[in-house]
Amino acid sequence: MMTTAGNPWGWFLGHLILGVTGSPASGGSNRIINGEDCHAHSQPWQAALFLEDELLCGGVLVHPQWVLSAAHCFRDSYTIGLGLHSLEADQEPGSQMVEAKHSIQHPEYNKPFFANDLMLIELKESVSWSDTIQNISIASQCPTPGDSCLVSGWGKLMNGRRPKVLQCVNISVVSEEICKAVYASVYHPSMLCAGGGQDQKDSCHGDSGGPLVCNGYLQGLVSFGQAPCGQPSVPGVYTNLCNFTDWIQKTIQAS
Repeated sequence: MMTTAGNPWGWFLGHLILGVTGSPASGGSNRIINGEDCHAHSQPWQAALFLEDELLCGGVLVHPQWVLSAAHCFRDSYTIGLGLHSLEADQEPGSQMVEAKHSIQHPEYNKPFFANDLMLIELKESVSWSDTIQNISIASQCPTPGDSCLVSGWGKLMNGRRPKVLQCVNISVVSEEICKAVYASVYHPSMLCAGGGQDQKDSCHGDSGGPLVCNGYLQGLVSFGQAPCGQPSVPGVYTNLCNFTDWIQKTIQAS
């Protein structure tokens, strides 16, 4: 049975956004908020980053040998799970566990703080396309406010329990003006905001690096937000991948 690793963004969230000192913000609240069970293998590009048997972050298969995730999820090594629906099965039919060969953070990550939060992970071997494992194309167009998008992940639920299967939630992209207003001190053009509706649907820390899919394309990666997650009028922040298509393509080609 898999367990969930600690929240890699907790300290930064508490210290920089919320002005909290002394303790991490919402350290154990890793979850998709107010989502539901995904239809099995409906997100065949969804990846899971494991440290030994602990779930660290989400990720996205964008090429048979490459996974995108958030740069803040970087570790020296991890195992990548693909084709998974449940994390409790020892060897789920149609799934594959692949070791990471190396990880490449975006050269401008954290310049300034929180900006350019993406990395590419090269797998030690290519994976085969199947009903349960498929890569997704990255959006070349930047999103439009109001676009409906889907986020997925295995973070803990609002009741504190870990979901048995992958969770999905639909949220809408919000305007750059709203994003800037909410995250004034750290906003950067590499970010987009989504969620923050009265329905309190949101992603949260344990979903970091996971996909934001809009109109059939990978539009963003879960990056950070304001604790507690799911607050009305407080959207979550995603890495805006339309700004990084050249870097992603060149990095993959260079290897």
